[in-house]
Amino acid sequence: MSRAKSRQNVEICGDCGAPDATWASINKGILLCTQCCSIHRSLGRHISQVKSLQKSSWHPNQLAMVCTLNNNGANNIWEHCLLENNSKLMKKKPNPKDPISLKSDFIKAKHLQCIYTFRDNANYDEGLENELGKQLHASVRTPNLEMSFRLLVQGADPNYFHDERGTTPLHIAAKSEQKLQVELLLVYGADPTFPDAHGKTPIDYAKKNVNKDVLNRLIESQYEVTDAFIQYLTHRKPDHQNGIHFILPQGGFESNPSSLSKLQKMKNALFEQLVMDVFDEIDRRETEAIWLSCVDAIDLNVVPFLPVDSTMSKPRNQGRQKLARFSTPELKSLVFDILIDTQRRQMLAEKGPNKTHLREYSPVSDDDPLYDAVAPDEDYATLPTIQETEKPPETPNSNVEELTKRLQQSDSTISDLKAEVHQLKAHLESLKTENTELKSRLSQVKVTENSINGDDFSSLQIISNGDTELRQNRKNQRPSSMYETREGLKTPNWQLLKSQIKQNDQSRNATQSLYGSAQDKQTVFECTELITRSIQQLCKSLQDKDDCVASGEKVKFAVARLATILPKEGEGKNIKFMCDLLPFLLTECSSLQNANKQGDVVAADHHINKIREVAFYLAKHTKEIVTRYSSTQ
Repeated sequence: MSRAKSRQNVEICGDCGAPDATWASINKGILLCTQCCSIHRSLGRHISQVKSLQKSSWHPNQLAMVCTLNNNGANNIWEHCLLENNSKLMKKKPNPKDPISLKSDFIKAKHLQCIYTFRDNANYDEGLENELGKQLHASVRTPNLEMSFRLLVQGADPNYFHDERGTTPLHIAAKSEQKLQVELLLVYGADPTFPDAHGKTPIDYAKKNVNKDVLNRLIESQYEVTDAFIQYLTHRKPDHQNGIHFILPQGGFESNPSSLSKLQKMKNALFEQLVMDVFDEIDRRETEAIWLSCVDAIDLNVVPFLPVDSTMSKPRNQGRQKLARFSTPELKSLVFDILIDTQRRQMLAEKGPNKTHLREYSPVSDDDPLYDAVAPDEDYATLPTIQETEKPPETPNSNVEELTKRLQQSDSTISDLKAEVHQLKAHLESLKTENTELKSRLSQVKVTENSINGDDFSSLQIISNGDTELRQNRKNQRPSSMYETREGLKTPNWQLLKSQIKQNDQSRNATQSLYGSAQDKQTVFECTELITRSIQQLCKSLQDKDDCVASGEKVKFAVARLATILPKEGEGKNIKFMCDLLPFLLTECSSLQNANKQGDVVAADHHINKIREVAFYLAKHTKEIVTRYSSTQ
């Protein structure tokens, strides 16, 4: 589906196409009709966070984020396989008039199992996770919200720590004043208090901005749970801009001594889990109240308790569902007690030497089992008092024996660590030997095809001096990502190159020939089709004067994916030449973008011609690969 077509009729349900979309899924980035929303609510808040567009309370940035994702075709990410030509699934979307059972099956497959979502065939190892994290790190500095959303859906970590820059994506988004990017990262669990390499948090970066909208939003995100509790009791919200972050209701509520005593005995980790469960229950009840006020929701099923979360243990899921039995006064009393104990625990945390998280200064240890070990309510009546649980002082002999045992354990641990260090040193020596061999192999590589328009690619040279360098006629170097520039090229990461070559060798040796399997041929055809679409999108961006750097990165991703599945024999020459063209393509895209910013029409036309020539040769070699694979069928 084209981008222009996907942006038509955006005010419709993303799952069935109904025109009366009055609900929205925040973390899915789509609008929903009332009937599809009922199915989303039954999946649970951990799968889909739904809100009413008309009656729920929205933060302006959050609403703008959801509308932007919906308008830019975020639903195509969840239905990627359905939009592909000749889809193997052959699954059609339900219509607004289809029965709710049919819609339920489709929505569970789409959002719970995510079988229509695009997933890279490569294994999600540490290298791929780092690549997704770096791309997200670069994407959040721009208004391209759809790209960041796509990376998060594919598994990018919103708290990814960039080793070279020493920051997380939220640091970059806050520093760049990208309000919608900040909102998206917060929805997916980014931590606004995470420090960078210099000990600064995203809030510290936001304080330097002229516009304080991002700063206020980051501060509010820290108090989301307590704000929800306070608003549930008093219908008021603390004034965070003036430093008022906590309001304890003064009248109309009484603390339950028995309940408060139980809360105070909880470990901090267990207490936090209880708070989150109560928060989910309050959200369920408030959404249920809005739901019942809808006329078209009368005949639909309600959600009587919190749905089961498969990531939690069975006892905790049972405890979450028991919260539905609380009457409104009982739940408010529990919330009031939680606020009192939260204030007490926060005061204990502030008395600590570093004012760290309250978990470190709990009066009880956090080393014991957490939620699964909670006792039933009847057991609290027989809890021993503090005096009964106190143990008599140990004798000096017992202390000596205990210390002796600990010393023996420490000696054993030290011996094990020494042995492990010795093994690591031996492994390091072998890696150094392999690294030297790899350098000698890479230093012999030369560009064999440089006949495009005489001197068009004469500036691409691989110098065998121990490091691989890309020398160009101009001073500007290739950007380190689709959104960033850098002063000069860094020394190649030989360890990473060696790891990539090993992975390619393993994947190629595992398959004797791609010509023998129809499934493998289909995979090659899909990859070549992805390259063709990426080249078409690049040409379209040249015509529309859009961001061609991002389109060039997509071409690079498509070619790299094809390179990982082709064998060493057969198409090695074609794919090697295509990979050699990619640095030149990205350099020209970056130069074209700079020329457009400076208004240099002559330079822009020159770079456009170079990009089209490279695109032509990429398409040519792609066609040769497709032709050769087609002839073997």
